[in-house]
Amino acid sequence: MGNLSNASISSQQRRRVPGRNVRVEARDGLGLGASLYEPVGAPKATVLLLGGTGIPRRFYAPFAAHLADRGLLTLTVDFRGVGSSRPASLRGFDATKQDWARLDASAAFDWLERRAPELPRLVVGHSVGGQLLGLLDRPEAIDAVATFGTGFGYWGNMPAPYKWFVASLWYVGIPAATSLFGYMPAKRLGLGEDLPAGVAREWARWGRRADYFTGELAAEPGFAALRAPWLAVYASDDEIATPENASGLLSLYPHADKETRVLRPEERNLPAIGHLGLFSRSRRALWPEISDWLLERVSSRAAA
Repeated sequence: MGNLSNASISSQQRRRVPGRNVRVEARDGLGLGASLYEPVGAPKATVLLLGGTGIPRRFYAPFAAHLADRGLLTLTVDFRGVGSSRPASLRGFDATKQDWARLDASAAFDWLERRAPELPRLVVGHSVGGQLLGLLDRPEAIDAVATFGTGFGYWGNMPAPYKWFVASLWYVGIPAATSLFGYMPAKRLGLGEDLPAGVAREWARWGRRADYFTGELAAEPGFAALRAPWLAVYASDDEIATPENASGLLSLYPHADKETRVLRPEERNLPAIGHLGLFSRSRRALWPEISDWLLERVSSRAAA
């Protein structure tokens, strides 16, 4: 892994491109909240930025603006049931993580491609946002992938004592709460945004298995169809995307040209990075780790 230098971030790159709210229609017609970050000049490529479980797109706004500042037309989207894609009530709202990929992310990818069909198509995924790319309609159309903190969510591969907390969620907390409330009231439990019951139950079901969703989904042709270069970035202090969970996920994509990098906070003079920290403004010195790599892939594609 190369050294990261603040000198590579020009004054133009610090300009902060604001996002413009747009609406994306999912495959089943459901309206999804989204934001488009447009470069000042002609864009070099498009980026679909797919977030983690229950994390609204506003969390990624600073990083999306950075990508736009680097010349990348970037779309962020709220999966159904999250952020501005949440209905008035989640009780009884029908949604799963597979819906997020098959219906929401697939539609967002096509929406962005229609806007700039001549540009390379890039995907940035955080956590689940990079897990299920094999369920998109056309993973073979992706030209490059960069992910952070993407791996299985199997509790047994997480460090103690954190894994005992996660196990309690997978085996007890989520089944009980979704049965009682009709959705997962994560916010009142201090666990982030509320989740549709189907999303939470699927998450817990997968998380109880060492092979996560492999037994259910490995036969899907999209996992083998993705042949793009893939930068998989992890933080050494991430208690969720541990090396074991990370390798399990990446092995499902046999034809992707994968490159793995580990960010160690002690080497970057940072107190922590964890599962979420990369996208914090206070960690913006790390952002070129991803945007430089994406731009290199765009340049390589243009030269081919």
